[in-house]
Amino acid sequence: MEAQSGSAAAPAPTPEHYTLEEYFDFEYKATHKHEFWDGQIRAMSYTSPKHGDIQTNLSDALAACLKGKGCKRYTSDRMVFVPEYNRIFYPDVVIVCGEQEFYQYKKNMKATLNPSVIIEILFDSTEQEDRIDKWMCYRTIPSLQQYVMVQQNAQNMHSYRRRTERDWDYSYANKPEETIAILDCIVQVEAVYADVA
Repeated sequence: MEAQSGSAAAPAPTPEHYTLEEYFDFEYKATHKHEFWDGQIRAMSYTSPKHGDIQTNLSDALAACLKGKGCKRYTSDRMVFVPEYNRIFYPDVVIVCGEQEFYQYKKNMKATLNPSVIIEILFDSTEQEDRIDKWMCYRTIPSLQQYVMVQQNAQNMHSYRRRTERDWDYSYANKPEETIAILDCIVQVEAVYADVA
């Protein structure tokens, strides 16, 4: 397991294949975030200032629209557990509508089970993982209504909206004046990439 760029990772447990409980114990003490991939603890990649700017713009664009609708948004600090694949991720943006459900290990260590929307910001080192591996996992979450991928190095937004358990509608926007609907919120491409160098 590689350390996160620019910093030392906390020492990993001795076994090469970890239980979910060992992951939670490890993550509780770690100074940086790690994902859990069915027994493997993986350090999360370094995120660039551009990534952070896009994430902030997305969160700001959704804030007013979601207010008073019983939905809450979280950025990068919310663990999401996918039971079918025994994996835990930290999506870039998570929206949860209604009563939240958790996999609770300890008082301060819990992972969301019922996200309504997951948004991932794609960058070169993880784009294929987000497009294929994570999407394969996320679509098994019964509560998930939408998966949005936002490219970091080009003004492209991709959306999958659930119609039925296995049927999803795909749409994209790649011009500044175009928009993507995230739940009932209309988000303009230009706003997402505003002031992103």
